[in-house]
Parts: sequence; C-alpha cells; structure tokens
Amino acid sequence: MLNVSMLMTEPHRAQHGQYVARYVATGDAHIIGKGREVEARRANGEVFPVSLSVGEALDGEKRRFVGIVRDLSEQRAAEQSTRALEHRLAHVGRFNLMGEMAAGIAHEINQPLSAIATYAQAGKRVLQRGNPDIALLRDICTKIDDQARRAGQVIDNLRKFIRKQEIETQSLDVNRVVQDVLELIEVDAHSEGIPVHLRAAEALPKVRADAVQLQQVLLNLTRNSVDAMRGGVGKERGIVIATERRANGSVCVTVTDHGHGVAAQLGDNIFHPFVTTKRDGLGVGLAISKTIVQSYGGTLAYSDNPAGGTVFTVELPAEQGPDSAQAQT
Repeated sequence: MLNVSMLMTEPHRAQHGQYVARYVATGDAHIIGKGREVEARRANGEVFPVSLSVGEALDGEKRRFVGIVRDLSEQRAAEQSTRALEHRLAHVGRFNLMGEMAAGIAHEINQPLSAIATYAQAGKRVLQRGNPDIALLRDICTKIDDQARRAGQVIDNLRKFIRKQEIETQSLDVNRVVQDVLELIEVDAHSEGIPVHLRAAEALPKVRADAVQLQQVLLNLTRNSVDAMRGGVGKERGIVIATERRANGSVCVTVTDHGHGVAAQLGDNIFHPFVTTKRDGLGVGLAISKTIVQSYGGTLAYSDNPAGGTVFTVELPAEQGPDSAQAQT
C-alpha cells in the first residue's frame, strides 16, 4: 500500500504517520479533511513545496485514506518573483520621492554650507589681524565643525534611505521608526513653511516589518500632505503625525494635514497605480505604500479631516509571541 509519507521529508514524514494513527484511534481529525503545506522530496533528492490533502474513503468495513499532492514549486517561484519586483519598485519609488523633495533637501544642506562660508570668512579676517585671538578662532572652528556635521547628517539620512538593501523584517518600535525619519519629513515640510507636530503614544506593542519600508510609507504620506498644503490657508496648522494603540491591539500611525483634501470622484482610486493630481507626479507613491503595508498584514486608508484636509491611517498588527514586549518610550 502506498503512503504519501514516502514523499515527505522529516519531520513531516514521522508526524504524518502519527496524525493518521491518532485519527484511527481517537477520531481526532488533525489533518484528515484539511489541506496543509509540507515539503516533499523528488526521486533525485530535490526538496520542493507541496499542498497535501488527506481524506477518508469507506470501502465496506475497510477504512482507506486518499492523499492528494499538488506541486507548489511554480506558484512559490511566481510569488518570489512578484515580491522581488515589488521590492525593486519600492526602491525606485524612494528615488522618485527624493526627487520630489529635492528643493527642501537642497535648502537644508545649503543652510549649513552658507554658515560654514560665513564662519570661514570671519576666521580669515581674524587671522589677518596682527595678534589673532586664538580663543575666537577656536570658537569659529567649533561652529564650522558643527555646521559640517549638520550637513553630513542630512546626507547620511538620505544615503540610508535610498540605498538598495535586502528587506529585513524585524521587531520594530513604531515610535522609533517615526523618530528616525522625522528629520527628512521636517526638511521637506519646513521648506514650504509647514510645521510638523508629533504625538507619540507610550508603551506601544511592537510590530514586525522592515524599518526603511515603513519610513518610505510615512515619507510618501507626508510628501502628499506638503503638496496639498502648499500655499493653502491652513498651512500654519501644519502636519500632525500621531501613533496610538487600537482597541483590537493593533498599532496605528496617522498623518493628518489641513490641505485641500481628496476629491470625491477619486475616492479609493488614489491607491491605484498612476492615479495622481500632481502635474509632475508619477502616481505610484500611494500604490507602493499600500502594497508595503499590506505585505505586513496591515491596512492603509484615508478619511476626510473634519477641520479640512485628509487623514491617512496606517494600521499594523501587533507582533505576537515572546518577543512582542511593549516598547518603552
């Protein structure tokens, strides 16, 4: 009699026999009538994923079991290919995002460079004196160093954000993720005279995601907010980024603006690729953001801000298991 366990690798092979024996003895259907995914081994020794379904068939007084095995190799390969394409598209999206933020970034870097030039000229004048003040020169050099570090920090943040890297799903403190990208958000918003307010809830549970991808989502949302508020009457009220824990235990990040809002005729179409109201926009930012959030079991939605504008909400499931201790802020 053939048994599907002969196709399996350990520990699935030993477990399968135990499951069937327990069902015969107790009637407890652990696998009977249910499908599950296991690893199988080909005749050449290659291991591959399969979907296994086991059912019971009565033949008189005899009890027979029928196993149906479906090779999932092509399906898994297609899924991996899709994920790879999504990751590459997200990486391209980060470059596009930096292009949209170029004016603010240039302004943020130009400020310390201008200060360095001013301090250098002052130092030159001090040196031209007959008896230069060493303490003053030391102070000037310290200020030049501070401004150089400020410009370098902006560049370092950009480099970390746009570099191509493997997706690393890990346990994350959402407040820390927001804090790490806040400087880039402020660079973009402050260049348009828009203040940014952060309201972080304490003791949030951790989530499982990739930090850079979540930062990309936040930057996409705040970039849209900056565009919506540019030149608007509600600009002084700024952008509000808030974190909270929902009653169901999930973690939420909301980005609230006071701009012109989302046109009624667009609705949820704003999350579709190439849908945009920007003259020079590609219309992929929100589509990429929604794909990223959904890949971690979360949701991205929007609602109208009663005070005028839009509220975007990212909701992520709390991490489960022993490593899901609450984040301390």
